[in-house]
Amino acid sequence: MIIALLRQRDFGLLFFGQTASMAGDAPAALATAFAVLEIGGSPTALGVVLAARYLPLAALLLLGGVLADRFPRRGLMIASDVVRASTQAVLAAMLFVGDAELWLFIVVQIVYGGAEALFRPALAGHLPHIVPRESLREANALVAMSANLLRITGPGLGAVAISALGPGAVLAMDAVTFGVSALLLAAMRHRPEAARTVPERLLPALRTGWREVRSRTWLWASILNFTVFGAVTVPAMLVLGPEVARLELGGADGWAVIMATYAAGALAGSVIAMRVPVARPAAACAVLLVVAAARPAVLLSGLGLAVLGVYSLLSGAAVAMTYVYWRTVLQQRVPATALSRVSSIDDFGTMLLTPVGYLGAGPLAAAVGMHGAMVLLAAVPVAASLVTFAVPGVRAVRAAEEQSPMSSGVTTPAATSRAPSR
Repeated sequence: MIIALLRQRDFGLLFFGQTASMAGDAPAALATAFAVLEIGGSPTALGVVLAARYLPLAALLLLGGVLADRFPRRGLMIASDVVRASTQAVLAAMLFVGDAELWLFIVVQIVYGGAEALFRPALAGHLPHIVPRESLREANALVAMSANLLRITGPGLGAVAISALGPGAVLAMDAVTFGVSALLLAAMRHRPEAARTVPERLLPALRTGWREVRSRTWLWASILNFTVFGAVTVPAMLVLGPEVARLELGGADGWAVIMATYAAGALAGSVIAMRVPVARPAAACAVLLVVAAARPAVLLSGLGLAVLGVYSLLSGAAVAMTYVYWRTVLQQRVPATALSRVSSIDDFGTMLLTPVGYLGAGPLAAAVGMHGAMVLLAAVPVAASLVTFAVPGVRAVRAAEEQSPMSSGVTTPAATSRAPSR
């Protein structure tokens, strides 16, 4: 199945282009951090630089979804790659000549984040256009496998490259990989896309996307669950996890084991999701997130590093499988004319409260203690996932239908209310 998918010309070009750009991105993130510190930036300054990419990404995702449902998605993806290649090339050039300043890093990250906000919903909407419906799960799993493998190997390779060549060279290579991705996307065959929505102004177009989400109980309930997970579990692990490791797991070495096993589990989960279909994907996602959401409490269980490593591996697998099953059911069940907008709403919801979680995790631990905070930050998303699983519409939605909704136009609220699985 993998070979057959990669032999499909357009998917192969998309896959190898994405793999190339991600291969450049993983070391480039580390290179950016070192470059900021090398020019005299403080950890606080580095936080500002990183936030400068995140904020426009979150703010512009919904606009990106509207544009991707209105204009040719492949063209938007190429434009995004070209912009990101340019930002990394400018930053690399300034580092080479010794003229980089903190404000430049911030501007580059803002532009980069805005371009990524355009790319994400366009990619989500374009994949079903080039892959047969019955192969969507395998295609999503392949993309996830590539990303997870590069997340495991990227930081190590980046550290070696930075040591040997310097941050500027690593950022220059990232610019080249975005150029490769743009060229491969441009080489794809031109295919007329499904009928587009009637051109609307921005706000009406956004309302149409929200209507698509509201009309499907399984969809909005799951997005709310992902919002809770992103706001609670992720900050709990990334903000409080290192301190727990310092106090109870031997410090940095113990934390490295936890992070490495999680990444390895994510890679394994992508492989499993490719091989193992599920009949009720929305329900499966809710159950899988129960496993991942319990991770903060398990970290403080005192079970020992070996057991915690195994659980971290299972958590990584659960998150990766959730990603594959969820992306696939969206592509199968949401009309092509609204898919990018719905995907952007999904991504927006997932990251909406994450900054609040980052800001609140530390004060919560100070108020109730580390153990109390980690237990609470596990209990809330576990409960949210169990409530999501209890929603009848979530348990009812199936992985496939006899007729693909991608061939239809935007569904009306009346039509969606009659669908048996919503």
